[in-house]
Amino acid sequence: MDFMHPSPYQWIEVLRGIGKNLLERVPQIAGSADASVKIGRGAGGDQTFLIDEIAEKIIIEALDKVAGEGVGFTLISEECGIRQYGSETNIHILVDPLDGSNNAKRGVPYYATSIAVLDGNKLENLLAGYVVDLSSGKEYWAIRGEGAWCNGKRIECRGSEGSEMVAFEASAPAKDIDKILPVLKSARKIRCLGAIALDLAIMANGAIDLLLVATPSRSFDFAAGMLILKEAGGIITDMDGGDITGINAGLERTVPLIAATNNSLLTKAIEIIRDNQAVNP
Repeated sequence: MDFMHPSPYQWIEVLRGIGKNLLERVPQIAGSADASVKIGRGAGGDQTFLIDEIAEKIIIEALDKVAGEGVGFTLISEECGIRQYGSETNIHILVDPLDGSNNAKRGVPYYATSIAVLDGNKLENLLAGYVVDLSSGKEYWAIRGEGAWCNGKRIECRGSEGSEMVAFEASAPAKDIDKILPVLKSARKIRCLGAIALDLAIMANGAIDLLLVATPSRSFDFAAGMLILKEAGGIITDMDGGDITGINAGLERTVPLIAATNNSLLTKAIEIIRDNQAVNP
């Protein structure tokens, strides 16, 4: 590894090493009584459970070694918050130690770790993204301008023009779901899976056509999945179709999101939302 300037491919190798360590430990306690032991609250504001803490410790141990080789970066993680490693550089690492932690603690087999590397402090600076599905062992990654992969095989979004399979996330359904309900009704099938970055990654691999994230998310919730989706040919915006690449890499909540395998599906979904808002302001 270049002690000062690791390449995107070197970062992916580091992240895959982290994924291997996570797969050896985290699935073993998912769904157990220990997984749900409350530790406190993370820097992102959500309740931290033992399984979250274990995942983050594995990640931080690996990044400590990278920093020990002379690489400087800013870590932004849901649990520990913001930490500076080594000399200050423009490299930022966004970490969600356990994407879908509620699934993991209850033993629902759909949860992941997502890590994004940026060469700046905004989402437009996404350089490399990595999502490891800790229930299946599948790895998804992407490098800016180079493409996206699943288990080493290049992936691309489906070319579907219809919303055959639509997924959504709404952590505050009583408040947020009404806005996206018309789109859900227009779909042939819908799913609420519980892990945003993993949703985006499986979309990149052809599993779903459209994703609606009704509750404002934090950048670490979706950054890695965002790059994987974009490099596979997909598109992600705010609920009005606005650009989100200017969002800061940070701990604060951002905006509701909509992602699609192509611009046609995205446009149709946005039109449905706008028409509903015009009728029910």
